Amino acid sequence: MNILNETGLIRKFEIISRPLSRISGLSYASSLSIVSMAINSTAGKSILAEYYREGKISQKEIVPSLLIGTFPTVLGESLLRVQFPTAIVLLGPVTGIIYTLLNLFSSFIQAAGAVIYSHMFVEKNTEPVGSKSIVRDADSGLKKINRVTLKAGVQKSLPRLKKIIPITAGAIMIFYLLSLAGFMDMIASIFGPVLNLIGLPGESTAALVAQFMHFSAGYAIVGTLMETGVLNMEQALVTLVMGSMVVITIIYLKYSFPLYLSLFGKDGFIITCKTYAVSMLAKIITIVLVFVLF
Repeated sequence: MNILNETGLIRKFEIISRPLSRISGLSYASSLSIVSMAINSTAGKSILAEYYREGKISQKEIVPSLLIGTFPTVLGESLLRVQFPTAIVLLGPVTGIIYTLLNLFSSFIQAAGAVIYSHMFVEKNTEPVGSKSIVRDADSGLKKINRVTLKAGVQKSLPRLKKIIPITAGAIMIFYLLSLAGFMDMIASIFGPVLNLIGLPGESTAALVAQFMHFSAGYAIVGTLMETGVLNMEQALVTLVMGSMVVITIIYLKYSFPLYLSLFGKDGFIITCKTYAVSMLAKIITIVLVFVLF
């Protein structure tokens, strides 16, 4: 993304980011980072952090920007690449489509809630992004991608990468060691009483445990439980949504927390807690919706 900045190509995002700024109630700088997240999640979040350090956005804009930026990522991941085709194959067309729509609904209410919050509580910074920011001034022109622009972009990225890579690698190693120690099995056992409270059979626990390995493993188990009559449609969908909560938790432990810590420093912990809490709340609302509709 810094390489695109050096060439001036990132200015082209203004076509989308300016209308998004009006809709979201966030500053233009925040909206530009959200658009960048749609292209590359990590790069967009890095841009957001750089704007924050430069004082282009306020602290109150960070969490709404991250939540809104999640929707295009989930949209692309769910419909265009991985989860949707996998769900169709392992869960069947009907269950696969419904579950995919529920995932999109969950991400949408996160983004919608963030927009409402920003309009109510965030004081919008209407000043244009300055010449020292990632976006080039309009009169700077576009540059060709050559050795000079590549070198400049890499040099700007290196300081942040030196923080992100060690922290992320360390978090993955710790997560792996906890898995070997049975920590994940302990977490899965906690879901047992919860499953009983909401009327799910104990067999659903197997699907939740499988999600620790890969989401497709959870899909496969739920599909098998449906074929054998252990789970009906409602129970299968609730199990899948709860499984997605497991996946989100893993993602936060392995990637989001170390990334936010490296990007936002001491504020990274609070940012992680807030975005994770909103994600879990959105999933709970989705589960309630399943019970209402099915």
